[in-house]
Amino acid sequence: PTPGLSDSLFVPDEIINPAPRFAALVKNIKRRRGSKVDIRVPRYRDEKTPDAARPVGCPPPATLEEALEMDEVYMDAMAFGMGCCCLQVTFQARDLSESRHLYDQLAVLGPIMLALTAATPIARGVLLDTDVRWDIIAQSVDDRTPAERGVAAGGGEGGGGHAA
Repeated sequence: PTPGLSDSLFVPDEIINPAPRFAALVKNIKRRRGSKVDIRVPRYRDEKTPDAARPVGCPPPATLEEALEMDEVYMDAMAFGMGCCCLQVTFQARDLSESRHLYDQLAVLGPIMLALTAATPIARGVLLDTDVRWDIIAQSVDDRTPAERGVAAGGGEGGGGHAA
């Protein structure tokens, strides 16, 4: 991929899969949004957590130092969401009856497997105040325009601009 494609403060463009669709996805999301992705996740706070210099909802950082001073855990590339590991399993059944039987057996395991595999308590080396990765994944591919996100162009989004 062309350097400068994602403009991430944290990850180089060289990690983008060389298949053309991945670079195109990064480029198209960035173009439609009018900016690179803005992933923000609440930082876990306890008595040992230092106070942050940049509050929740502040404008996106321009430097790595500014990103590290944020009260939220900030991530700025699709790699943070699309890089979350997952496993997909495909079953082939003999007929419709066997398919239904497999479905009925696996349907009860789905919520258990989700609970066991969805945990993502740490991102960018920081303990998060959440235990699932869905918001990270969703924010990493959020191509809504500033108006669609309900924020002023170039303003801070706090939590990726998700409407309250």
